[in-house]
Amino acid sequence: MHKKLLVLVLGLTAIALKSAHAQGDGFIQKNRLGFVTGIGNQYLGQLVGGGSKGFNVANNYYYHVTFYELEYYRTLKKKRSTEWDILVQPQYNTNRYGMYPTSVSADFLSGYEYGINLGLLYRKNLTSLPLNVYASLSTGPHYASGTPHRQMSGFLFSDNLFAGANLKLYRNIYADVRLGLRHMSNAGTRLPNAGVNTLALKEGFVVGF
Repeated sequence: MHKKLLVLVLGLTAIALKSAHAQGDGFIQKNRLGFVTGIGNQYLGQLVGGGSKGFNVANNYYYHVTFYELEYYRTLKKKRSTEWDILVQPQYNTNRYGMYPTSVSADFLSGYEYGINLGLLYRKNLTSLPLNVYASLSTGPHYASGTPHRQMSGFLFSDNLFAGANLKLYRNIYADVRLGLRHMSNAGTRLPNAGVNTLALKEGFVVGF
């Protein structure tokens, strides 16, 4: 599903850039709502649909996530071409994981996550294009029904670092694409607590109001 969404976003990007004229398209609205979905795993090659695994953040466990996130943004401070936003991201995700490094696909288990992230987002508006780019940092409490052996399941913190772009599609509607890294652990409250690291690619839309 994520591949179809990515193709759709790229197609819309091409259409918008072809018809764009210089219009300084930062968000005019102070409040925004959005929805994103995507996938996460340890290997960059698998994340973007490549045949090889490529760069990885871990190779001694398997943890695959499908994300479903609602988002709320509110502008805190805005200048001509930059702004700072506060963001709130409630989410429900599904996962598939191997309990041990030697697990084979037939032994993989399925589970779920839910939680909320709170954070800050720095945005740069590209005044010659209907496009802005951003970086975000967030954290928040989560619950995971199951994780690999290196990490105790249950209550966790989800720390996220992402870079992305918003493309104006029509009036106050924007496409959203981002790539980043997520770390989940429990701050040492229970053992084991080696953490679960995940590369993530997400896409969706944002509406200003």
